[in-house]
Amino acid sequence: MEKCVNHPDRETSYLCMKHNIYLCEECLKCRDPNIYCKFRSSCPIWFLSKRKEGLDTEEKIIKSASVNKHKVIFLPDDEKILVSDGITLKEEAFAVG
Repeated sequence: MEKCVNHPDRETSYLCMKHNIYLCEECLKCRDPNIYCKFRSSCPIWFLSKRKEGLDTEEKIIKSASVNKHKVIFLPDDEKILVSDGITLKEEAFAVG
């Protein structure tokens, strides 16, 4: 157990192997989510921060299976998509291109 880089009064076991820093549960967030990290596949901070943000794929699948879907038509191209409750139009529009 080491001290959190942001809260030196807290002990934690969560180590960012890329930056070699410890983070407490309150601080659990990947510092470089969009930059390549060779440790990502085994990084507990990455997975826990994603779960904390609600961006975990499994969570999205579970949520989308039990929610209503809404038909949205983008004009003038007459592009039609289905949007689930809890997902923004912006997210869905980017997902389908």
